Amino acid sequence: MDEYLEGFLEDWGEPTQRIEADEAVLAQLAPSVPPLLINYWRHLGFSVFKDGLMSLCNPLEWKPLIDEWIKGTELEQLDVFIPVMKGVYGEFELLGIHYGFSPLLMTLDGGFIGDREYPECSLETCIKSLFMIQPDKFFPSTDREDFLDVFHRHAPFGPQEMLGYVPALPLGGSRDYAKLQKVDAFAYLSMLRQITGELKGVMEYADIYK
Repeated sequence: MDEYLEGFLEDWGEPTQRIEADEAVLAQLAPSVPPLLINYWRHLGFSVFKDGLMSLCNPLEWKPLIDEWIKGTELEQLDVFIPVMKGVYGEFELLGIHYGFSPLLMTLDGGFIGDREYPECSLETCIKSLFMIQPDKFFPSTDREDFLDVFHRHAPFGPQEMLGYVPALPLGGSRDYAKLQKVDAFAYLSMLRQITGELKGVMEYADIYK
């Protein structure tokens, strides 16, 4: 176990739901993903942390859904992406398996945040940086206490569950945390992609603060 993996466990604690990564699954993934990621999955599995605030993704399960969201976007031209982490609010930390791009897919907002420039670091360093992510990253930036109230009311969340607005925002739902419900992530996000128009695309992180 390297220092980055140790740091990850210091920040996140032990899984609240341990889901082992089957060796047959890792063998299937090994030809197409970096060895370091296989090693991390072997240690961490595809487990759930902090009652479902974040779950590690099995790409064999989640990539078809992520491909639905990426199709036709700028990301298709940058790299081949797999989902690495899923937040309870429907966001995904992605990894470009060739160059190390790490955009954030924000499904509820219908867009991506990331850098267009090719990473200057090695692919292994990009993976290590991704596993330095802090739990705060998976909370909304506003009204955190209200969000926490809703989160704790519905927790724990399984690896295939999330909080979704009901009705969904594109169907006239309001961004009111009281409207958040525990939903099946696969069904909800597939439905959401079908009713979400053109995605906002990749933005430079600096654009957020303009």
